[in-house]
Amino acid sequence: KNVKTGGQLQATWNSSRSDNNQSFSLFTPQYNSSMTVQFMQPLWRNLRIDSNRGNIKLVNLDLESTDSKFKQKVTETIANIQQQYWDLVSAIRDYDIKRNSVNLGQITLRDNKKKVEVGTLAPIAITEAQADLKSRELNLISSEEQILRQENTVRQLISNDRNAEIWSKVNIPTDEPDFVEYKVDLTTAIETALKKRPELEQFDIQLKQSAISLKMTENSRKWQFDVTGQFGSTGVSGPQSYRNGLPQTPESLIGGIGNAYKTNFSEGFTNWQVSFNVQVPLRTRNLDSQFAQQKIQRQQTLMNRRSQEQSIQVEIRNAVQKLKTNRQQVEQAKVQQQLSQLQLDGEEKRRDAGLSENFRVLDRQNQLAMSENTYLINRINYKKAIIALQKAMYTLLESNEFEIAKSSAGNVPDLK
Repeated sequence: KNVKTGGQLQATWNSSRSDNNQSFSLFTPQYNSSMTVQFMQPLWRNLRIDSNRGNIKLVNLDLESTDSKFKQKVTETIANIQQQYWDLVSAIRDYDIKRNSVNLGQITLRDNKKKVEVGTLAPIAITEAQADLKSRELNLISSEEQILRQENTVRQLISNDRNAEIWSKVNIPTDEPDFVEYKVDLTTAIETALKKRPELEQFDIQLKQSAISLKMTENSRKWQFDVTGQFGSTGVSGPQSYRNGLPQTPESLIGGIGNAYKTNFSEGFTNWQVSFNVQVPLRTRNLDSQFAQQKIQRQQTLMNRRSQEQSIQVEIRNAVQKLKTNRQQVEQAKVQQQLSQLQLDGEEKRRDAGLSENFRVLDRQNQLAMSENTYLINRINYKKAIIALQKAMYTLLESNEFEIAKSSAGNVPDLK
């Protein structure tokens, strides 16, 4: 058994039976037993670390790195699914806007026909309304195709089984693209990201691994001083033997294997020893070169970590700025949509009073549809900006109440 101090404890127990035809043998057959306990302790090399303990620690850190990469992949997958979800919501709402635009076009065409019949509107107005309606219907068809494409994208992310039930059902999103302001402090966001980002965690694991490798290499360059202590006992027994008619075997040694075990502890056949082993490495150029290379690699890892920290700060700053910009765009798009609605209402009243032409009403309807679509796109972009920021801060799992199962690395005991 290996012990925590780098030493080794070994206990052995042997028993045997032997026969011979030598006339001067004390026993025939002869039963032997022996017990030995030995402990070896390194005093310098392999005292604090050795190849076995070092490799176990490295493997444990590999498990931690795998867990970190798994969490990172989960976060990226969730962010991708959420963004595709909002793209699906955007496609459905865009379809609703275009369908409403088609309805307005149909109402306008119907009203124009009535006005032409009573002579209050020129016949060209019917042609204008029909041409505009067909254009809106074409846009509606394209919008419906976009919904079907986006549904397939979401299905593919959710299930890779082509026979799954989701492929035969219509996806109806339940969350609306309502505007709820997400407030975050820039300094807090940066600190959170630097504390939680898996990329930095993986660099820290690499630094721990490099530190262990350096210790193992430095350990191999040391002189070796080992002290070994050993204590043992032997036992022997067998039948009585005679020479010249006289018994040769002491009474206490007569018996079988059981008596050999007994004499192992009772007859004083004990032995002990203490030994020292010294090994002096005279030329360690290969180890020196390996040690220097490992130090260089560690410095490179430190530099890459600092570079990653800077990249994360830039990513957070851009994400926060993008969130603020999208919020402003949502507010402006909302005002624009309200103004377009008022312009359409006013233009319809002007047309009914004979103060405006029909094509101006159609143009106002198209402008309203465009402003409604712009308002929708900006709300969706704001949702996506929140997802991007939470992903950059690495709080997406907590924000959506996801929980990662306990990792396998926590079940592996650390050999100190």
